[in-house]
Amino acid sequence: MIAAVIAAFVFQSSMVVDRGDYVINADLVGVGRPVVAIPGGPGFSGRSVWAIGFGLRDRCRTYLFDQLGTGKSRMKVGKGSLADTISLDKTIEDLEALRKRAGHTKWTVVGQSWGVIVALTYAAKHASAIEHLVLTSIPGIGMDGDVLSQNLNRVIPQSVFDKLVEESARQDLTEEQKIESQVMSVMPYYFREPGYAESLMKDMPPNLFSAPVFMALRRHILNPAAYGPSLPKLRETKFPVTMIQGHQDPCGSAMPYRLKEKYLPQAHVQLLGRCGHFGWIEDSVAFFYALHERLKLPPPAWVEHGFELEHPAQDQEAAARKEHGWPFGHVPKKAR
Repeated sequence: MIAAVIAAFVFQSSMVVDRGDYVINADLVGVGRPVVAIPGGPGFSGRSVWAIGFGLRDRCRTYLFDQLGTGKSRMKVGKGSLADTISLDKTIEDLEALRKRAGHTKWTVVGQSWGVIVALTYAAKHASAIEHLVLTSIPGIGMDGDVLSQNLNRVIPQSVFDKLVEESARQDLTEEQKIESQVMSVMPYYFREPGYAESLMKDMPPNLFSAPVFMALRRHILNPAAYGPSLPKLRETKFPVTMIQGHQDPCGSAMPYRLKEKYLPQAHVQLLGRCGHFGWIEDSVAFFYALHERLKLPPPAWVEHGFELEHPAQDQEAAARKEHGWPFGHVPKKAR
């Protein structure tokens, strides 16, 4: 009971780290073991993985990392441009600065999608800071993207493709506006059930995605030149690794196994049977059952009894999610 009260109290807290020309922000969720959650994109803020921290709130204190240019992490006035400042290397050191500012010797690092690349690079360079490495929505590390593009091509309607082609030719839209439209138009098809994603996106908070960050870092998505040379160091690491992947993830359900074979032989791979790219949203019971088990944490009642048809804990969790605006951590306007 005390932990639940404290967890509710810290939902809106945050930590800011001064990095000279810019500041890095991380919102905090929950109490207990330190965890940092690194979102995808590149360009999504820490709010996009808020539900991961929410699911761990009774046992973990999760830092929702805002990469520079997302959320409340921003350049200081007169200190240069985002495009000239942001980089993968700086992002790694921003994470390390956050850890030191928070006063943690080690923490669990959770990387999601693009955040997997960030987490892997961070773990390779700062292995002594890793308590447990958790990777989910794993992309094709060092691959050409054929798996993702072929899978998306099979499920995205022609009408969506036509819309994107039309927008790309418009002169009244900026490049940033075109990128944002492309990302949001394609996003539902990363889910196993696109209609479910579309309903969630109606309550998406503003500024969840930053097109300038995507534009500045997209070169790293298919080209591993910036991080590839550091990844072989991962073979020497001993910290536990957990990979959780949706069986219907358009990135491919084989990606965790490829990563395990090449760099992380100690990894445990957990596939979610009816799930796309966002396991903690699409199949939260199975996702958090696996995560609590691997982190050796007692699962909350809604996870422990989540596979039952009915249980009071499920109703309590549903009420908590509605109150706190799951899955993004805000109160939808229609609920106010």
